[in-house]
Amino acid sequence: MKCIEFWRRGRLSGGFVAPLTYSNKFSIDHYSPDCRGLRRWVAGLFTAAFIVFLPSAMGADLDRVLAIIDDGVITQSDLELRLVQHVADLQSTGQVIPAQDELERQVLLELVQDQVLLHRAQARGIRVDEARVDNAVTGMAKRNRLSIDELRREVERRGMPFARYREGLREQLLIRELVSSEVTRHIEASDVEIDEFLSSQKKRAVKQEAQLDLSHILISVPTAVSAAERETRESLAFDILRRVESGMLFDEAARQFSQGPSASKGGNLGLRPVSQLPELLVAAVEGLAPGDLSSVVESAGGFHIVRLNVRAQTGQQLVRQYRVRHILQAPNAVSNLSMVSARLIQVRDRILAGADFSTMVRLHSEHLPSRSNGGDLGWVGPGDVVPEFEAVLKELVPGQVSFPSRTRFGLHLIEVTDERLHDVGGQRLRAQARSVIRSRKIDERYEAWLNELIGRAFIEYRSPRFQAQ
Repeated sequence: MKCIEFWRRGRLSGGFVAPLTYSNKFSIDHYSPDCRGLRRWVAGLFTAAFIVFLPSAMGADLDRVLAIIDDGVITQSDLELRLVQHVADLQSTGQVIPAQDELERQVLLELVQDQVLLHRAQARGIRVDEARVDNAVTGMAKRNRLSIDELRREVERRGMPFARYREGLREQLLIRELVSSEVTRHIEASDVEIDEFLSSQKKRAVKQEAQLDLSHILISVPTAVSAAERETRESLAFDILRRVESGMLFDEAARQFSQGPSASKGGNLGLRPVSQLPELLVAAVEGLAPGDLSSVVESAGGFHIVRLNVRAQTGQQLVRQYRVRHILQAPNAVSNLSMVSARLIQVRDRILAGADFSTMVRLHSEHLPSRSNGGDLGWVGPGDVVPEFEAVLKELVPGQVSFPSRTRFGLHLIEVTDERLHDVGGQRLRAQARSVIRSRKIDERYEAWLNELIGRAFIEYRSPRFQAQ
């Protein structure tokens, strides 16, 4: 049997639910992007795959009424269809399938809860228009690499009218909107709650490996060099150290004298765990404060000068960020890629000749969001911009303007005006804490809210085997 994937977990705006696969177990990642993958709610309403087929054991009594909920009913056919889907979900995740009687009781309870929620949505006047259902259907088709017509044929081939399929989607969207409006939208985690949570977690914290950001100048010494030449190179290393101590910029000295692989970047090796750095360099900065220089250190390969830029403290997560501004132009029907590139090279030449970058932005940039503030994009870190843009800015030093660089948006002139190592560990820890706290509060509030709705509803079980529910 072919399994059609109708939904994949993701952000609220990015996923749609499988029709007629209902449950009260709502996954909060569909209501709050900062609360994903938590607790046991993730199974049920938003299943990863939906297999549409009708059980062969359906008989003449499948439309027998099993329960009445306010002015709605649940029939034997509703239960049988849900049972098939429920078993498929359990099998796909490797879970144990309960005994038949217990499974039927669980599934009927879910159907009852869904009816209660749909009645609540109707009473609140929540509506899902045809456009949203169309978008949901389109999303399902794309995820399964089918056209709309192919999806329709596949659904109907497995025994479900396409109109019922659409109605199932509509009901799922209604329930999602209801839970969002009455539960998740109103729940937040306060700063006090976050502080208390982080304080309680400190004892469980795992010690992180130390990280160092170093800059390095190497005066290499070939293996076969004479003693006199080796002494000359050692003298050069000490002379460079004195120059830097007297005020020469370390980055400038590295670019001018260093024979190491990072010379073009001012000798900067980047932020690395200690285990990924040569022991010689780690030992050279032992006991130094950020900004301090080592003495000249000798190795078999030459003479080294090391500057400690940053020593990351326990719990810190340092990332290199760049303050960036740019000028963007995109090819069009009038100006092709070559013409745009030639124009931007002229603009770059004017900037290098002394023209004000902000003025050039105002005259030439097509990026409206940044044009009013001189092309400034603010501080940019890993993953904040498209990969092509990020690759270019990492090769620039502050004050350097790139040649025209292509991304999917067009051609850019990029300038890095500053760079820094920024601790995002605290921000991430607080975001994670907020997610956990919100999840717990949503869980508690949802259960209480659902029980209250069920308590107010008229529910009558017509089948003797379910009357003890």
